[in-house]
Amino acid sequence: MAFYDDPGNDSQPFGRPPKSYEGGIAGPRRPRLVTDYGSSMVQWIRTRKPRYKGGHQIEVERPSASYVVDMLPPLARVHSPADTIPVRHLHQSIGKSKKPITVVRWTPEGRRLLTGGHTGEFMLWNGTAFNFETVMDAHYDQLQAGVTSLAWSHSHDWLISGGQKGDVKYWRPNFNNVETIDDAHHDAVRDLAWSPSDTKFLSASDDTTLKIFDFTARTCDTVLTGHNWDVKSCDWHPTKGLLVSGSKDHQVKFWDPRTARCLTTLHSHKNTVTATRFSRVNNNLLATSSRDQTARVFDLRMMRDICILRGHEKPVSSLTWHPIHSSLISTGSEDGSL
Repeated sequence: MAFYDDPGNDSQPFGRPPKSYEGGIAGPRRPRLVTDYGSSMVQWIRTRKPRYKGGHQIEVERPSASYVVDMLPPLARVHSPADTIPVRHLHQSIGKSKKPITVVRWTPEGRRLLTGGHTGEFMLWNGTAFNFETVMDAHYDQLQAGVTSLAWSHSHDWLISGGQKGDVKYWRPNFNNVETIDDAHHDAVRDLAWSPSDTKFLSASDDTTLKIFDFTARTCDTVLTGHNWDVKSCDWHPTKGLLVSGSKDHQVKFWDPRTARCLTTLHSHKNTVTATRFSRVNNNLLATSSRDQTARVFDLRMMRDICILRGHEKPVSSLTWHPIHSSLISTGSEDGSL
């Protein structure tokens, strides 16, 4: 990814000073930082060699601005996870509302950022220039407004969202609301997960239940009960018939989606489980985070934790796997640190 300053439309004929809208002389325009991740892909395609011609033989970049053009995408460095760790803060965007943002998702093409919060609105941000694009009503209600969960389908053709009052909505990529399930749950929908075939989706709610919905028929097929408190997270295994959920009762449960039976329960965490995510690279790994200030990695073959991640001073509120490297996990805490 390359970073450069956008000069804007400041070009003027030679010898003629720029003018402001008031007719006076305009001052120098402040450069705006933008991103361009296409240049790294072009550089990789230009320099890489086919496997039958030997290794990639990629030159290591040096800490100089002139080597920015030689930066390569993470796909070019599969065997070097450290090269894909971001170390620089780029930009902070502030919306018109001061209410909390509860969910953040990139659009499938990776050029826009979709956020939802306690206002019940979707806000769309440009991921290249970092500017605000549009705002639209999503789960607005005078009594219970709020967007609590979002999930893109694997085909990138659909977006589903969960609201504070327990409703689930279907959206097209152009954010046209196609369908609404008003009575999906009796309380807030905290997490959503698609099945590998995109024909069903799983929802977790504060009403202590998980539900499997038929996407086309818009009906509930199965209700999973077993947690004793709010269910905060869920996930559907990318290749196996296996579901996972995390709850406020400190438990992580595994479910069979065909029989709705709880297969096993993990009691490793000492507080609310805030996130449960299967690895898309190594299908035998599960990562969880909790308000006990730790994150854990479980091996599904042994059903026990193989790694405990400590370091946060406050509850860990979010967690995600790196899409390419199975050895990298990002966690976010209530102390504002990543």
